[in-house]
Amino acid sequence: MTSILEHPSIAGSLNHASGASGGEHAGPCPWCGGTDRFRVWGDHPSGAVGGRFLCRGCGRQGDGIAFLRELEGLSYTDACKRLGTTPKDRTRQNGRDVRVCPVWTPKPFLLPSDAWTSAAGRFVEYAAGQMAASAAGRAYAASRGLTLATVAALRIGWSAQDAYEDRTAWGLPPEVNPKTGKPRRVWSPSGLTIPTLRNGQVVAIKIRRAAWTPEDELPKYAAVVGSAKAPMILAPGQGRPVVVVESELDAILVAQEARDIVTAIALRTAKAKPDAEAHDMLKAAPLVLVATDADEAGATAWPWWREHYPKAIRWPVPAGKDVGDLAATPGLVRAWIEAGLPDPERTVEPEPTPEPFSSAVGPALCQAADLAAGQPCPYPQDYLAAFAASHAHLRCCPATKPPWNWRESSWCSSRCPTPCELQATN
Repeated sequence: MTSILEHPSIAGSLNHASGASGGEHAGPCPWCGGTDRFRVWGDHPSGAVGGRFLCRGCGRQGDGIAFLRELEGLSYTDACKRLGTTPKDRTRQNGRDVRVCPVWTPKPFLLPSDAWTSAAGRFVEYAAGQMAASAAGRAYAASRGLTLATVAALRIGWSAQDAYEDRTAWGLPPEVNPKTGKPRRVWSPSGLTIPTLRNGQVVAIKIRRAAWTPEDELPKYAAVVGSAKAPMILAPGQGRPVVVVESELDAILVAQEARDIVTAIALRTAKAKPDAEAHDMLKAAPLVLVATDADEAGATAWPWWREHYPKAIRWPVPAGKDVGDLAATPGLVRAWIEAGLPDPERTVEPEPTPEPFSSAVGPALCQAADLAAGQPCPYPQDYLAAFAASHAHLRCCPATKPPWNWRESSWCSSRCPTPCELQATN
């Protein structure tokens, strides 16, 4: 046996899905079942022994050695022999092979220079002013699910045009582009500006480019050079549940909808790790919901979290790839978070009384996402009734299009312009 694809548990049950990464095959997971959630790359470009595997359901992933060890309970040495490879250096403890790994230590947060934070602060204030004056900026923020109150509180702004400044104006040393021979400059593209604040200071700026297209060679999100790489932390507090996401916009949505019950931490990428400040919050948290993106990189990151934070659980979004995909269904972001909390403590109205482990919660979350996409409801009325009983702060609103989206009850009187019979009951 030289590849995962040859293992009897999956041989013949996988279908060729694409030619990506040396050939991708899909089929049922040998652990959790399903139909096509399990993916295998028999000749992965990483050179992984036996290829690589990933389940988008249960989150299991790894190379051929990990596959054999977890599925058959083989030792590291025996798994290597089965795949015809030579074991790497190991040590033995209590008669078992133990892989020697470096100990991870969180890095302290490093504040950018005073000159950079001053320049960043001026740019953020400029962009905030542009947002207030720009209908296009406000419309784009609203399309991402952001309220005007969130935009103002987090100093989210809008840059109407690309800007190029001398590096020295941002406290950065001069650099020359080796390809052009010209001095490099600080690029601030047009688009939605998303600052990261620590102790009131701007320490990083990410810009969602307005001019980006799928054919663009430049990234969709551009970090202003010199930005700190530390995570974004919103609604911080020791001993609070934490939701871990990848992008800043996802963390902002989590904080906007559920800042009274959780802390939101954005890593910026799936591979990023917490800094010392975020690590302290994560260690003190009673629960960590790891909601990295529902893709290969997000699932690959999960074992690291499981290893370093015993109270972490994998909590992918019920529909789409990330939290942003839930924003179109009012109330769904909060309902998804509440469903992951065993005993949430709330300090703001309305005061919901959820039953997170009710059999109705999971299907109803999927139901809400399906209905938001205009799909027919596949669930019986008793499921919907149970969900409504356990989430009294939500209403199934007939005023939305496509119809029957979940909304906060308080919105009926404060935000909804369409009269309906629900307003009389709220």
